[in-house]
Amino acid sequence: MDTSRSTEIRVGLVTVVAFALLIGGILLGEGMQFGSTGTQLKIRLTHSGGLVAGSPVMINGVNRGKVLSVQPDNASVLALVDVDDASDLRTDASARVVMLEITGGKKVEIFPGMSSEPFNPATQELQGTTASDISDLVTQVGDVSGDLVRLLRRLDTITAVIANVMQDTVFMQNVSTIASNGAVLMSDARLWLERNRNDLSATVADARATMSDVRRLVSTNEPAVTRSVNNLDARLIELERTLSSADAAIVHVDSLVVRLDGVVTDLKTNKGFVNAAMYDTNFRRRIDTAVMRLSGFVRSAREVGVNVNVGIGHR
Repeated sequence: MDTSRSTEIRVGLVTVVAFALLIGGILLGEGMQFGSTGTQLKIRLTHSGGLVAGSPVMINGVNRGKVLSVQPDNASVLALVDVDDASDLRTDASARVVMLEITGGKKVEIFPGMSSEPFNPATQELQGTTASDISDLVTQVGDVSGDLVRLLRRLDTITAVIANVMQDTVFMQNVSTIASNGAVLMSDARLWLERNRNDLSATVADARATMSDVRRLVSTNEPAVTRSVNNLDARLIELERTLSSADAAIVHVDSLVVRLDGVVTDLKTNKGFVNAAMYDTNFRRRIDTAVMRLSGFVRSAREVGVNVNVGIGHR
């Protein structure tokens, strides 16, 4: 009974030691270390991209440490990594989270930079980016799959329409005729250009000579043109003055018309002699009668004379 008991204890101890060795081997295989053995760096990321504690840290492709922690910080992610040596890092150093293997896992690739000033881990942070992996690619493919299906359907519809058009013999004959006519037209245009090349060259040369003559004419007569323009400006100024005077005269005429209208109104409404002579019918009648009598008296005086009885010196 004691022998079996001791055997069970030995088997249990061996099992515990083997399990501990297995766990330690897994941790060592994953690159995990107990405690910090080098320099700690801070890497600022927009998102973790699947990075976890224990992920390896590479500098120029060489394993130089591991990730200690990944924590959210101020709407971003701050990754704390431990490397064996940071003396080769420069102030323009950067980091990137990429896939460790095709089956999964992440790692941090650090690029030392080319600046002449060294990187200070105590006060500076590395700016990091996250590369797309297979999961991101699958997600993007899923996002565009619907658009791809619609595009394929549209392509199928377009292909069917093109096939129907190609089967239309009348349309194809028209297209062939248009192509033939276009070819003939291009041939005629090319032939016409070949025949009239010399004339076109001469026309261009004449146009250039004409432009040269025009430039020379303008440069030669520029002073006279300037004087003419100045004289025209002076005449325009005088014309503006004349128009101003005409405007003033029109204003005076308007005033005179208003006054005449007032006089006419007075003549119409006043009861004087002029109003009676112009608008009173009885008055005009009496005037006509007096004029007729005066005319008869003058005619009688011419014919028989005038008998004048004049008494002098008596009452």
